[in-house]
Amino acid sequence: MKEGYWINYKTGKEFPVDEHERWMRKGKNAQRLGLPDRVLDAFGEFEPVKDRDKMLLFIMQHAPVMRVRGHGNYVTFEYASRSRRDPMDAIWMWGLDNAGPLTGIYIVDTATNEKTSIYWKDFLRAMEEGGPDAVMRVASTMQMRIKAKIASELLDLARRFIGEKETMHWSIVGKE
Repeated sequence: MKEGYWINYKTGKEFPVDEHERWMRKGKNAQRLGLPDRVLDAFGEFEPVKDRDKMLLFIMQHAPVMRVRGHGNYVTFEYASRSRRDPMDAIWMWGLDNAGPLTGIYIVDTATNEKTSIYWKDFLRAMEEGGPDAVMRVASTMQMRIKAKIASELLDLARRFIGEKETMHWSIVGKE
């Protein structure tokens, strides 16, 4: 999946997009998504394309909307909210229509600086068993287990490499 979306997580409105900034600036799209007038009035402060990232972050910080983008086997959800309930519910609703069990879900909350990664099947289980807080706990724990496993494998490889290097060093020194 490579599609993109804007989702208003307060109203449930969802719109497919080709490019997030371009879609937002086109016609009445921002109003249809439900952006407040004060956010719409600020669009002129951002130079198209050049200030894209600043503008999108500003929008997410001042309106209950999230940016969604597919990247093949995983999907990124980016928003800015101190509350987890509405954004997680929006991810849940989107995923019920669009995700498979092994679709990777990458969640970025710019308000809290939380980032996490979880498979859709694990997201569903966590939401059903403990809600939005459980998603963040399970995903964080899963990430740490993966990182710990990778770190352990790297340490094991390093030990083997260092051991081989010392053996090579001694055999070279012994021949001189």
